[in-house]
Amino acid sequence: MPTFEDNNPLFEKEPVSDLPMGSQVIASSKKSIYPESQARAAGFAGRMIFSNTRMNQLEESGFDPVNIVDVAKDNLPFVPDFLERFLQSTQYKLYNTSKINFSTAQLRRETGAVINDSEIVWINETYFPQLGDGPEVAALKKEARTEAIKAMETEAGEAYEGLSQEDARRQAAANAKRRAISILKKRAETNPELADEIRKMLSKVK
Repeated sequence: MPTFEDNNPLFEKEPVSDLPMGSQVIASSKKSIYPESQARAAGFAGRMIFSNTRMNQLEESGFDPVNIVDVAKDNLPFVPDFLERFLQSTQYKLYNTSKINFSTAQLRRETGAVINDSEIVWINETYFPQLGDGPEVAALKKEARTEAIKAMETEAGEAYEGLSQEDARRQAAANAKRRAISILKKRAETNPELADEIRKMLSKVK
């Protein structure tokens, strides 16, 4: 028996954006009530918080972002990048993805749209563990990331709190919709009359 959601637009999965707080608002065509500079800073702060949380979780789980095995696989001579990534651990790739997201947000705020190699080297050495760093240096860099986030939140002003609340409301509405659809789907699978009614409703919106 086919499931009721087959080819049914009502039961398409709700798209879940990977953009953290503020980014969706900034990307929207809807005019923000906040100054553009504050709205952009709020988006950058959200990206930095999201990425930093991921990195901290990985570190607290015992993962070493500069473990010799992954670092060696990331610098293999004469090996294409895609093969290097295939050989690296999942934790290493997750950490690096978060690191890039954090760095991009911070550098766009510091330098504008263009990011050059020297700036990438600077931010890597400032905020992220490097080979040879001891525990005290790694902890200092972790603290530096926290301070950078605080500075971005301050720059965002009221926009940060406002967009945080707006994102929370949007997420709550999306969750409520998913729960309602899940309940409706289960009922429709065992209730032919309800299934027919929903099909009729959907035929009118196609």
